[in-house]
Amino acid sequence: MTNPGDPTALLERLDGELADLGARLARVRSDLGVLRGSPFPTTGAPAAATPGSGPVPSPPSTAAPPSLGPSGPPAGFPGGVGPWMPSRPAVPPAPAPVWAPPPAGRSDSRAPGLPRLPRLSGARLLAATGAGVTLLGVVLLLALAASRGWFGPGARLGLGGLVGLALLGAGVVLQRRRGADGAADPGPVSLAATGITALYLTVAAATSLYDVLPVVAAVVLALLVAGGGLLLADRWQRRGLALGVVVGVDLLVPLVVDAAGPLLVVLLVVVIVVTLPVAARRGWPVLVSVAAGFAALTALISVGAVGLAGSSPVGVAAAVTALVVVGIVAALVLVAAPGADRTSTAVAGLAVSVPVLPLLGAASALTRPWGAVLDVVVVLLLLTAGVAAERGAGRVPATPALSATAVVAAGVVGLQAVPLALTGTAQGGGLLAVAAVLAVLAARTGRTVVLAVAAAFGVVGGGLALARDLPLDVVVGGEIRATGTLLAMAAVGVLLAAASGALLAAVARADLLGGRDRTAVVVGLLGVVGLYGAAGVVVTLALAVAPSRAGFLAGHVLVTISWTALALVLLVRGVGAVLPRVLGGVLVVAAVTKLILFDLVALDGLARVVVFLGAGLVLLVAGTRYARLVTSAEADPGTLAHHE
Repeated sequence: MTNPGDPTALLERLDGELADLGARLARVRSDLGVLRGSPFPTTGAPAAATPGSGPVPSPPSTAAPPSLGPSGPPAGFPGGVGPWMPSRPAVPPAPAPVWAPPPAGRSDSRAPGLPRLPRLSGARLLAATGAGVTLLGVVLLLALAASRGWFGPGARLGLGGLVGLALLGAGVVLQRRRGADGAADPGPVSLAATGITALYLTVAAATSLYDVLPVVAAVVLALLVAGGGLLLADRWQRRGLALGVVVGVDLLVPLVVDAAGPLLVVLLVVVIVVTLPVAARRGWPVLVSVAAGFAALTALISVGAVGLAGSSPVGVAAAVTALVVVGIVAALVLVAAPGADRTSTAVAGLAVSVPVLPLLGAASALTRPWGAVLDVVVVLLLLTAGVAAERGAGRVPATPALSATAVVAAGVVGLQAVPLALTGTAQGGGLLAVAAVLAVLAARTGRTVVLAVAAAFGVVGGGLALARDLPLDVVVGGEIRATGTLLAMAAVGVLLAAASGALLAAVARADLLGGRDRTAVVVGLLGVVGLYGAAGVVVTLALAVAPSRAGFLAGHVLVTISWTALALVLLVRGVGAVLPRVLGGVLVVAAVTKLILFDLVALDGLARVVVFLGAGLVLLVAGTRYARLVTSAEADPGTLAHHE
């Protein structure tokens, strides 16, 4: 019998308990594997022992374990195991933990593989506050020293440059020392962003406040400074650094420029230029949106300050045009960048559309016809970008959303270009002509956005026609005007009727009419406008030939009879088609309404008799012919279905 206090017996008992514990852990792990779908054994028992090994020890009993003889381990124990060590069951390795505590010295409660969420920690808040206060100090050094006469210009600029270089150098050194462990450290980012912004402010002040640098040299230096800062952000892969430079420059540069004008706009356009490559490469479109928004707002203020601050309208217009061009290029680059998504497309749309507002003001500030020339150039650029985004060109993929935005922006600029280029009656006629051309283009391409722009031109041109170019007092009242004026009004009437017809065809081609009720509403609105234009043509030409009451009456007789005749044609030819049938019905209603409300009161004598007899006979023939065609169509439904 073995002595229980023998060390050898204690070791054997401990070894048996450990083996039993390992077997139980294996069974627990197997059960967990079943629940999680892991490839662990599911039999609930540990793996079999390797060949040559003894059986798995059973749970220890109260009896004392056998003593080891001097010849070595007892029978059944493998000879390759160390002295007094029983064989172990083959236990599968434990799976790698989903999350392990961070190593000592690092506090990161985020599980590996999950995206890092930006947090406004105390360190970041303190660093941002320090950067803002420092930059305000630089602004005071440059601007306040200039107004108070402190130091000389060279000393002020030199001190500002030294502060910027020192902060930038400190940020680079600190980042190099921290290395990969400093990825979440806001210190290097804050120092570098503050230094780069200070250098940019110094360059702007050297040109605007002190006239030390010419404008061209200042723009080149600004490109180098801001571009270097964005390249550093790209190398460090720190979006915070890039955003700090963009926001710092955009907010503080206006404080060191003497007045809103071309120089300020150009300095902010430079920021867009340098952010674009990094934003496209890293997928940071927010940089472009911030830079373009600040630049557009500043350009709008600069346009409003023309004449107040002594800025040249030509200089401001040139700077705003540069902003538009850069915005178009930025939009195309963003949608062509690898990994472009909806955010990139949205920012691209903003880059195209936002500069349009200051452009409208800059063009209106120019003298004729240069404002219209500027608008036409921008319209061509926007349409080119829209076509490239619609079809895809080179590396630019097909982006219908950007194409639609560019077309709408071009339409807005075009609405200003026509009045700036033309005067008098030609303004409304020009707008209606553009509306007709765009409506035909919309009918051929089926693009709803083109139809919307055409409708905008039509609404503005039609409003001018009704209010000024083809007024009611001439068409309805018979007011006598000069022959040249009447001929111009007749031309406007032709364009009004043509634009209404083209818009109606485009709406039908785009399949926007829907059912008969909607068709009646749309056809009624556009039909009434087109009929007014046609009536204006007939009446104004009649007045131009015979500028008297007789000419006015003859014109209206022709109008009423022509309406009923056209209604007859449409009804006869459109038995199986919805649109011609509705148009014919609208013409009939319009003709009868005109007969009762206008012709019966305004016409007199023989003119009244002629118009009622002529219109009545046409309507009688139309009714008889239409009834026979409808009866034939009902008798042969296949013919009606074929027409529809």
